[in-house]
Amino acid sequence: MNHIEMLLEGKEAVIFDVDGTLIDSMGVWRDVDIIYLKRHHKEMPENLQRELAGLSIRQAADYFREVIGIDDPPEKMLAEWNELAFQQYRYEIKMKAGALSWLKAIEERGLPMAVGTSNTRMLAMTALQTHGIDTYFKVILTGEDVVKGKPDPYIYQTAAARLGVDPANCLVFEDIPEGIQAGLAAGMKVCAVQDDFSDYQTDKKKALADYYITSFEDIFNDKVEVLA
Repeated sequence: MNHIEMLLEGKEAVIFDVDGTLIDSMGVWRDVDIIYLKRHHKEMPENLQRELAGLSIRQAADYFREVIGIDDPPEKMLAEWNELAFQQYRYEIKMKAGALSWLKAIEERGLPMAVGTSNTRMLAMTALQTHGIDTYFKVILTGEDVVKGKPDPYIYQTAAARLGVDPANCLVFEDIPEGIQAGLAAGMKVCAVQDDFSDYQTDKKKALADYYITSFEDIFNDKVEVLA
C-alpha cells in the first residue's frame, strides 16, 4: 500500500491547520509582535510565541490585555494585527512544498476538506485565496469562530460536524503540539508536519502524532513516518 492510500484509508474527510502547515508563515508573527509591542511601548517577552501557541486570535488578544497590559479592545488589536501581517500574507508567504499536489490528490478521491486555524479570518482567507486553494475547502473555521483555541478540540469537532462526518474518520494535518493535541482530543488521526518554527518540539510532536512528514512531498515519495 502506498502512503497516499495508507493515510486516506477509511477516512471521510481531511482537515488542515494553515500557518506552519499549509503555508510557511509562522516566522511572520514574531515580526508582527515586535512591531506591535513597540507601537504600544511594551517589551517583547522572550517566551511570547510559546505562550501564544495554539491560542485562538481572541484568546491572544486577551493575553495581550491581561498579561502584557495593552488596554485596547480586542477588535482594535485584531485590526492592527491584520494590517501588520497583510502584506506578507498577500505577497511574500509561500505554500509548503507538495501541499497543492496533496490537496489535488484528496479532491480526486472525493474526500471533503476543511480548515481549522487559530488565525484571523482575513489573514486565513488572504493566504488561501492568494494561492488559489480556498475552493478546496467546504468548511473554513478561524480563531474568530471559537472561544477556546487549541489544544481544545472544539475547532476540529466543529469542522467535522459541519462536514457531516464522524471525527473518528478524519485526518488532521498540524505543525505544533497544541494543534496535534486538539486533533487527537477530537478523536481524529493526526499527521504532524515539519516547520522551522517548531523544530525544537519535533520529539514532542512525534510522541503525540500518528504520522510525521518533513513536507507533503513525503506522502508521494512513500516517506511518511508511521509513529507508535
